[in-house]
Amino acid sequence: MNNQIGVLDRCGTIDERRIAFYKEIGLDCIQLAGVYEEWLAPTPEARKATDELFALLQKYEISVPTMFFSYPNQWNTEFGLIPQRYRAERIALSCRQMEWGRKFGAKYFACHVGFVPEERDETYKQFILDLKMLARFAAINDQYFMFETGTETVAGLGEMIADIDEPNVGINYDPANFLYYNTDDPAKLVDQLCNKILTVHCKDARRPLEGEKHGKETVLGQGETNFCVLLKRILDNGFNGPLIIERELAPGPEQEKDFRDAVQLIKSVMKGEK
Repeated sequence: MNNQIGVLDRCGTIDERRIAFYKEIGLDCIQLAGVYEEWLAPTPEARKATDELFALLQKYEISVPTMFFSYPNQWNTEFGLIPQRYRAERIALSCRQMEWGRKFGAKYFACHVGFVPEERDETYKQFILDLKMLARFAAINDQYFMFETGTETVAGLGEMIADIDEPNVGINYDPANFLYYNTDDPAKLVDQLCNKILTVHCKDARRPLEGEKHGKETVLGQGETNFCVLLKRILDNGFNGPLIIERELAPGPEQEKDFRDAVQLIKSVMKGEK
């Protein structure tokens, strides 16, 4: 198996000490997020920041096969590409991030599209058309658009992918999000849409307890996703894409310990020891 193992990290938190740590624990790639105007703007300052980041990753031989679309202030308003009043702006920003990512060789671009309404009305049809155009823009650069899993059921996600009907649309499989949002069984996606998985978020969680709106993220392998079994099934199905560790903790010793342990867990599954 030649799967790359990496972490999801945001441009604003990356420094040389952090990249050196990633290399030391056996990582070889990053899924970049948080690519905002400090890197995207057509200014000397942004170009300098981009070049310095590129040089740092090259120094440690850390590649960027995948990126996660980031939109300013979306968690304080309405997130993803569903909100019509923000959609045009965010799709334009997505295209700029894809163009920016070409310098790093990024090929797979993931997005939380938001909560898709169940009604398949004209609003839904326009949403599908907008995503079709985004996917076609990605195809010009030989790139892929991926749905981040979790906010939709497996059936709903499969329907959207079929409705978009573009060959470069796939899935960033995050089993933990199905439990966090309490939407579906993560194993069902492996059963039904495994061939659409392009990247994997190595993340774990439990479902919400009574009175909780959302579930809770856990250390990888200690939640309710049955992560090792799911990963083995995906690998046995021929998946050779990036395995991206996501741990939503502030940078620090606890997050770094969880990263280190996650690398060992993933490698043990790849070796057939789990």
